[in-house]
Amino acid sequence: MSKQFRTSFRMALASVALMVGCSAQTGLLPLNNTGNPALRANAVNPKQQVLSANFEPSFQNSFMTARPMARTGNTVVKVSYQNNAQVSQLAELGMDIWMVTPKYVLGQVNDAVFQRLQLSRLNFSLISPERGMSAQNTFDPQYHTYDEMLAELKQVAQQYPQISSLHDIGDTWQKVHGEGNRDLWALHITGPGEGSQKPGIVFFGNHHARELVTVEIPLHLIHLLLENYGKDPQITELVNTRDIWIVPMVNPDGHLQAEKGDNWRKNMNANDGNRYRGVDLNRNYGHHWNSGGSSSSPSSDTFMGKAPFSEPETQAVRNFVSAHSNLKIMMSYHSFSNLILWPWGYTKQRVNSPKLVEMGQKLGKMTGYVPEQASDLYVASGITDDFTFGEKGLMSFTTEIGSWGDGFDPPYSRVAQFWNENRDAALYLIDTAGKL
Repeated sequence: MSKQFRTSFRMALASVALMVGCSAQTGLLPLNNTGNPALRANAVNPKQQVLSANFEPSFQNSFMTARPMARTGNTVVKVSYQNNAQVSQLAELGMDIWMVTPKYVLGQVNDAVFQRLQLSRLNFSLISPERGMSAQNTFDPQYHTYDEMLAELKQVAQQYPQISSLHDIGDTWQKVHGEGNRDLWALHITGPGEGSQKPGIVFFGNHHARELVTVEIPLHLIHLLLENYGKDPQITELVNTRDIWIVPMVNPDGHLQAEKGDNWRKNMNANDGNRYRGVDLNRNYGHHWNSGGSSSSPSSDTFMGKAPFSEPETQAVRNFVSAHSNLKIMMSYHSFSNLILWPWGYTKQRVNSPKLVEMGQKLGKMTGYVPEQASDLYVASGITDDFTFGEKGLMSFTTEIGSWGDGFDPPYSRVAQFWNENRDAALYLIDTAGKL
């Protein structure tokens, strides 16, 4: 979300009346789309609890409408719900869900999704009806661009050649289709000996372009491991005995849009000339793809694509994981919500892996984030950790970094705190890879 939106939002907290409210009978049309893990206010995280207690906007200007209202641009909406099934159904409309509280869902809709929301007959109100209010972000220049990230990866690989090497693991959609020249890059870190003979772990960042901090945390991890090798006994031991792979940016094409100030989530697939570009890479993986929680409409921010692994980026991840049979653990960084998530996302059925849950609970304690199964909020299929756990057997997790107040584009000054929260958790996972 943009800093402009956060300013307006805080004004709403100070009891500025909201613009418009729309209410109707509850219920949903049976559409086949869905959303993403989002922030849930709860007692485990005090900052989130305060948000839940304080954010209760007063809808003084609400009214009944029986016909669709004309809308243009992106709009932030607040939608009431009665049960978790309705949250999943709401996500199926294609809403980009940002926050889930015990009473309502807050998120963004574009023109097409707004029309579906009106037809759904759900109770909802507009939070920022002005055109484009939340369509932009402020790209703090201290965040890495794709070019800066690549230059940094090349530099550290040259500086630490005995323990690191840089690998091109695949192309982006725009490169495949002649619109760009960007690749997915993985930094390999391991000490003397054949890495493939050691227990492995892979970290992924930036499946979703606008989630800027998710590039920075992997880069911080790279510097921690390389700069402390031979100095810190624990890190030296981990590097010598583990096979560590770090992919800071899975979605370079989309990230380029974010660098331009666009609040962009998906990749840049042209969708056969459709008005709406992009596929949600974290709904495009093949394990129980299209099982709920992903959209069949290109207009949705959670568009799952035409087929599982239809995108070059997810193909690159699949091929990489398949080629490295020594991998034991996968971590994917996202923002925001202050959550530690594990499979399953595609079903409410509890995962049958006590070790996975035990590790997730420990990650929650180490980060201070809320640990839970991904589907505890609502179902979302085609996600990374369902694939790496369900088909490859890796202990797989998603970390949602930052709170509602941070949003997708917090000032770069917040990165130090995020790294402090996630540093020990990353080292714990690297260590645990050798104990599974």
